[in-house]
Amino acid sequence: MRYAGRRSMSLRGGLIVLVAVGLLAALGMYWHQHDIERVMRDGYGTTGKITSAEAVSNRFPFVFDGVWPRFVDENLSIGLQWTGKDGVQRERKGIAVSAAYAARITVGNQLRLVTVPIQAIDDDSSLPVIVEDLDDHLSHIRSTSRFMLAGAGISAIILLLVIGWQTWAARRSGPGSAAIAAGSRRPFPFVLGILTAVMVLFGGYMLVNSYVEQSTLKEILDHGDEVTADLTRAYGEVNKAGDAPSYLVTLAWTDKNGRQQSYGPTHVSPGFWQKITRNGVQTVRQTRIRYLSGRPDARPLIVDDAAEAQYQNSFGVKGGAVFLVFGLILAAATAFRYRARPGMA
Repeated sequence: MRYAGRRSMSLRGGLIVLVAVGLLAALGMYWHQHDIERVMRDGYGTTGKITSAEAVSNRFPFVFDGVWPRFVDENLSIGLQWTGKDGVQRERKGIAVSAAYAARITVGNQLRLVTVPIQAIDDDSSLPVIVEDLDDHLSHIRSTSRFMLAGAGISAIILLLVIGWQTWAARRSGPGSAAIAAGSRRPFPFVLGILTAVMVLFGGYMLVNSYVEQSTLKEILDHGDEVTADLTRAYGEVNKAGDAPSYLVTLAWTDKNGRQQSYGPTHVSPGFWQKITRNGVQTVRQTRIRYLSGRPDARPLIVDDAAEAQYQNSFGVKGGAVFLVFGLILAAATAFRYRARPGMA
């Protein structure tokens, strides 16, 4: 029983750490966004030269700028050199760039030492901002912040459930019946139970979401309207230096009622990317799509890339089913361990 108590306390401690880390990370991302917006508001425009780049590991997302470590919220950071308004040449390292911008300044593992427009403040605490990467980087910061807050919220809910279960179990057993309860069944396997909940929830979400996407795609093929859409943006994202990029496009079109619509970014296949680019530069500006009128949230179908959309949905349905089945197996194992008679204490 002492071992079970220590394990329960360890689980609670782990959940408390997850909540704290999630909240602190979200707060850090908020202040990082605030700093970027301050530089854009109070800084001056100039040009900077990219002098170095460093891939950042998720296990140790820090880069040393001099003697101080700097947290990097992307998978690639660069060094920039520029001349300040005071005439002093400055250089800073550990400047995070988005996956989309990383694809623009790298060729394989080689860095392009190019000159880029930046916004800067001549002090020792503010990092320069790459103007061309502003929107993508801020979008990543906001997305990461929402993810951290969601993780902290889920961990907090699980923590409350664990505390509630332990309190209820303690009241139900009472001091006089603790030995009888210990001899009749095992303590609830919290770690296995949490893993079960995660697998079931993730698998169920993936399965349902992909099935809905698959149904929407079928509806588009059967009843959707076809139109020529503008490819307002096409770019690649590199999540890790040396890896093959993933490709995305944004779409804009006028629907049959004369209203302007847009969607994206949305993933496209490498084959479609080759059709609309040459040497990584976009050459095709329009493509045929099918869309559902009155459903701006429904992902439109790029006619020339229909096979990719069908593959993604099929993979999501199958992958979600696998996770869900595995979660149900874990649920059965959790119930068995909870009800089985324990061995030697």
